Amino acid sequence: MKKLVIVGALAALAGLGAIAALAPLQSVAQTGAQRQQVQVRTASFAVDNMTCATCPITVRTAMSRVDGVRSVTVDFETKRATVTYDPARATSEAIAAASTNAGYPAHLVTPAS
Repeated sequence: MKKLVIVGALAALAGLGAIAALAPLQSVAQTGAQRQQVQVRTASFAVDNMTCATCPITVRTAMSRVDGVRSVTVDFETKRATVTYDPARATSEAIAAASTNAGYPAHLVTPAS
């Protein structure tokens, strides 16, 4: 009977050890998720040379092709582009250069937040 109690106690301790070993893994996963949330910035650009309603398509396409850009919204009326990007992979300078190289010079209006 004592052997059965000892084996049961050891099994319970092993189970607790496994749970304790998983706790740091959960916090690492949570930290990774928090980093992904923090690593997103949004910046606004003034875009020149947009003369027709199809120009924003070209600007959006050019900016979207920059590695790390997650979303681009271009407003023809205000001649502004709003870009959400990962600052570890993209810079506001690279995003502006992509638009400029497509024929639509872009200038940072609001710093990335």
